[in-house]
Amino acid sequence: MGLFDKLKGSKTVELNPKSALVLSAITVIASDGVIDEAEMMDLAKIARGDRSAVNTAVQALQNTTLPEAMDLVAKTLNERQRMAAMAILMDLAMSDGVLAGNEQKILQEYMEKFGITEAALKPIIDAIALKNDFSVFS
Repeated sequence: MGLFDKLKGSKTVELNPKSALVLSAITVIASDGVIDEAEMMDLAKIARGDRSAVNTAVQALQNTTLPEAMDLVAKTLNERQRMAAMAILMDLAMSDGVLAGNEQKILQEYMEKFGITEAALKPIIDAIALKNDFSVFS
């Protein structure tokens, strides 16, 4: 332990599945550099009032790089949670009807880190695209 290690603070953040989901949501929501009011409401729905999960997720994001944060999320979630998280993240990213470049890149990275195939995600993507296509009501 170096002389100044105590001043740096702890970089180790332990995630639980809820804080991992919140962290992953923040990385997708903030991928365009702006978190708008609708995205904050979406994040609140995901956190479901669990302020501790939000605080832990924010702390993890502050103490890691984006790839490290994504690795923490992948390490924390089990297979079923990873699939559910991908569905939630895709829905977040596509809620405005447009999948921006950074959102797509982050979703692709999560897909790879989670070990989920395109074939497994196709039915979820189709359902989310249909859900967010309000042009069918015009």
